[in-house]
Amino acid sequence: MLQSGQQRLEFSKRSELDVKLVIKLVERDTPVIEGKQVSGMVDSKVYREWRNPPIEQTPERQLEEVTQRFINNLGRVADFFGFNALMGRLYGVLFLSPKPLSLEEMVEKLDSSKGNVSINIRNLERWGLVRQVYKWGKDRRDYYEAETDIWKAIGRILQERERKESQQMIESLNQSVSMLEKFSQQTEGDQAQMADFYLQRMETLRRLFQFGDQLLDSMVQGGEIDFGTASHLVDLDVDNIPDDILN
Repeated sequence: MLQSGQQRLEFSKRSELDVKLVIKLVERDTPVIEGKQVSGMVDSKVYREWRNPPIEQTPERQLEEVTQRFINNLGRVADFFGFNALMGRLYGVLFLSPKPLSLEEMVEKLDSSKGNVSINIRNLERWGLVRQVYKWGKDRRDYYEAETDIWKAIGRILQERERKESQQMIESLNQSVSMLEKFSQQTEGDQAQMADFYLQRMETLRRLFQFGDQLLDSMVQGGEIDFGTASHLVDLDVDNIPDDILN
């Protein structure tokens, strides 16, 4: 125990000497910037600027920052609408490219794996947002370019995904309304009143989805859209709902 205590004392003295030595080295090597000696604290603002001077904002660098911000924003938009963020960024890279890009070039620009880029570029191709470009000669790499007709690209998504979901919902509501109508005819009293209440609510929702489906179809076909009819399609006759149900 005595020996152990002496060892701890010697270690403490050595540690104290080491700390003093470090402080002296820091003070010796501390730079003098703008006539002031910088503190030994590594998080000093002046010291950080001395060690990492600001990067000169050349026109090329400013252009790169703008394009990178645009690409990242497309990634966030894609994620918001339920797509992979990388899909949005890939589309952004191709959209801003004056020439078709290979998978290797896209991997370098986005700092992503080739496998991940390959999967997402095929998803974009399936949605009609990009297309493969063939180059003749010895270059056997796959090249892609963006669909620059934005309305055509959006229309494809609306047709393939949004309208499909809308029509499935309408079909489900049609079945529910049909079942409730039969139930309402076969029963009476409170259950009949509740069935009528459900019918009114579901009919309102069905008309809303039908209007949405017509709206999507008009957008895809490029026709005129009459928003003035929207409120009339979803009017709910609250006066006919029994008080005991509302309460």
